[in-house]
Formats: sequence, structure tokens, C-alpha cells
Amino acid sequence: MTGFLSRDLIKSANATRRVKLQQDLAAYDVTGWRPSMRLQFPGLYYQRVMRDVEFLYSAGRPRLANIRRAYLKLIGMFLGISIPPGTFDGGLSIPHYGSVIVNDKVRAGRFCRIHSGTNLGETSDGAPTLGDGVYIGPGAVLYGPISIGAGAVIGANSVVNQDVPPSTLAAGSPARLMRHNNPPDVMPSWIQANLLRIVDRQAGLKVDTTAQNGEG
Repeated sequence: MTGFLSRDLIKSANATRRVKLQQDLAAYDVTGWRPSMRLQFPGLYYQRVMRDVEFLYSAGRPRLANIRRAYLKLIGMFLGISIPPGTFDGGLSIPHYGSVIVNDKVRAGRFCRIHSGTNLGETSDGAPTLGDGVYIGPGAVLYGPISIGAGAVIGANSVVNQDVPPSTLAAGSPARLMRHNNPPDVMPSWIQANLLRIVDRQAGLKVDTTAQNGEG
């Protein structure tokens, strides 16, 4: 019985990992991963290792997860990125790496975009929670038990320690809520289209493999 539970756990964890990887690729506007892309998209490479760590923990493999996490920290030292596993859902994009610091108690939704020089920190009361499709500009600082609504935009060099409603621009130091945008587009059309291409491409590869094995 334990073996079956373990296999089910691994299968579920791997399915979650696959979805997050697809969403991450779509957020960088690429349809597939190649080892040569580590230099072209170092932030995406960091995320792929991060997804490995998340998978191993979820699959009940803590020793392997800790080894992989040590490698993740090493990559982070070179890139200036410290985003703990389990903080961001799929579709994260880091356009320009360098000094991206995220507290391990932060929780963020899908398709968030975070620029360099940002810090998402904790106070004694808690850490930020981000909805889907949040944009964080360069140099922004967010701290404390605040809620950033879906589709919100945090301006460059802003300091935010208050809740930001969905579809709202917050800018300044301290940040002010400056305007309400249209309803949040948490998955822009180009990301959605790219995600569909990724799924179709992977489905095609699976069909080809099945045919080569003489199955079906």
C-alpha cells in the first residue's frame, strides 16, 4: 500500500511541476527548453532548478531536494537571485536578474513579473501575498503582511507597506495608490497563445514517442 501511495504522490507532484514549467516557458515567450538557453535566460534556468526542488519536496524526497536546493543557492549567488522554492506559482518571469530577494514566507500567484533590485520582505507580523499577474518594477520594496491584488502594478523604486487592490497602480516612497486600471489581465494573450503552443508541442512529442515504441 505504501508503494502505491508513493507512486501516486510522485505522479501528482510531477504533474504539478510540468504545469509550472510550461507556464514559466510561456512567460519568457519560448516554447521549449534547451541547455544552451541557460546563458540566454538565466532567470528561467534558476526557475527550472527551483521547480525541481519543489517537485522533490512534494514527492517526499527531502534528501534529494536538499542537494538540489544547495545547487539552487549556488546559482542564486552568481545571479543575485534569492527566491525560495514554494513562493511563486507558475508563470514567473525575471526579465533582468540581479538583486532579487524574496522572503520564504511570501506567497505569489501565477504569471507574476519581477524586476531587478526588488525586495519582498517579512516583518514580525508577516510577509506579502501577491495575486495573479502582479507586476513589480525595478527597485521596489514590499514588506509586511500586505495583500497585492491580481493585476496590480508596483512602480519602480516604490516602497509598499499597505494593501494594494486588484488592477491598481502603486508608486512612490511611501507608495500611493494612483489609479485603477481595467480588470486585471492576469494571463496576457501572448502568454496564453504561447502556452497552447507548448502543450501542443509536448503532446506531439509524446505521440511520436508512442509510435516509435510500436504502441497504440
